Amino acid sequence: MSGGAMPEQGGGGKKKKKALDANINVVPAIDLLSCCIAFLLYTAVWNQISRLQVQQLGLGAPEATTVEQQQKALAVTLAVGERGMALLVGDSSYDIPPLGRSAEGVVMQDLKALNSRLKAVKGEFPDQGSIIVTAEDTVPYGDLVHVIDACYASGLLQVSVSGV
Repeated sequence: MSGGAMPEQGGGGKKKKKALDANINVVPAIDLLSCCIAFLLYTAVWNQISRLQVQQLGLGAPEATTVEQQQKALAVTLAVGERGMALLVGDSSYDIPPLGRSAEGVVMQDLKALNSRLKAVKGEFPDQGSIIVTAEDTVPYGDLVHVIDACYASGLLQVSVSGV
């Protein structure tokens, strides 16, 4: 490439031109850009996999048809707290023992009482597909995820989460 050059002033009366052209190696920049794109694609996939499909109550104005459908449907509410869980099905209430913990503080997989009660509700009311899970602020997030998974496993696929 030819470009403008400043005359070099020096001794001897000869004017030499100093070249201003420089070669820039863009290969490291391309490598960095391709790594960033790959990283962003991987994290976008993980973000989709780890998302829970729940709804938050109280946002926006519901339409008239959904209000009528909610009034016709049976209200199923699961209250989760540190001392245990309470399942409210219409006017009936069922107490479920608290989730057991191991010495490390990890939630044990003893959700049999909750699973059996939710499956019994689904058996009694096969058209019921929604449940409202209310959790206290002191309930660990992992416990809430296990409860939501139990709701999905029992066939209650429309899970709404609300705070107490």
